[in-house]
Amino acid sequence: MRVCAVLLFCTVLALGTPLGQADAEPYTIRFTDAPATATALQTPAKAWLDQHGWQQVWPPTLFGTQQALWFAGPAAERYLRVYADKAFYILTREVNLDPQALPWLSLTWGIERFPAGAALDLYGRNDRAIVVMVSFGERLGSGGLLPSVPRSLAFFWGETERVGVMYTCIPARDGPPDTRLQCKYPHVKYLALRQGDAGSVHTDRVNLLEHFQTQFPDYWQEHHKAPPIVGISIEAASGKTQSISSARLYRLRFSTTADSPESPPTR
Repeated sequence: MRVCAVLLFCTVLALGTPLGQADAEPYTIRFTDAPATATALQTPAKAWLDQHGWQQVWPPTLFGTQQALWFAGPAAERYLRVYADKAFYILTREVNLDPQALPWLSLTWGIERFPAGAALDLYGRNDRAIVVMVSFGERLGSGGLLPSVPRSLAFFWGETERVGVMYTCIPARDGPPDTRLQCKYPHVKYLALRQGDAGSVHTDRVNLLEHFQTQFPDYWQEHHKAPPIVGISIEAASGKTQSISSARLYRLRFSTTADSPESPPTR
């Protein structure tokens, strides 16, 4: 079923327009202009997300139910609650950005609850509370009957995974010796950006060009630049562990330089 998810994800990205003139103005996705919550709890997010170009590519509404998504928090600190109850889903927004002009990604996020006993190096338990995926350029084949997907940097916040380690095509800690996890699409690079510390909110900054050069050295050696950013996705999974996960996403920002340190939203 996850193969189908990637196929649908790629179909969305294929609808993009050619990259235009490089624009050094920061590109920001935030939720502070989302509808105000009627109470201190939360309000449905689907209508706002639809209006702003987000699509649920998995599960497709034709075959599965629409994932219930919510905004919460005060107006100045509103966030999207990335919640998964024994589920796996992907939201995608098509974009058209030049990473040479906007090489820095800043994301403000938080963890409320990790999927129970999950880790990307555990066989049969490789769920994740939140992944922010940045996809670049054209789709690449993976061999056989698998659909093609773009090169992607998939930044995630795990409970036990080591920060700075890449978790694509890795051996399972406790599985068959010939098993490689997250390896159907070896050019989707799962990178641990933060570890543990549930109940906290942080702003992390990454240099996309440095990561792209490290993860895709052959492309970089040939072209000396990264291809355009064609999509941003949010992924959550708790189905393999049959548990519940919950995370917060406050803001994504692409900029020419690393943003200045700022105080994270309050809990």
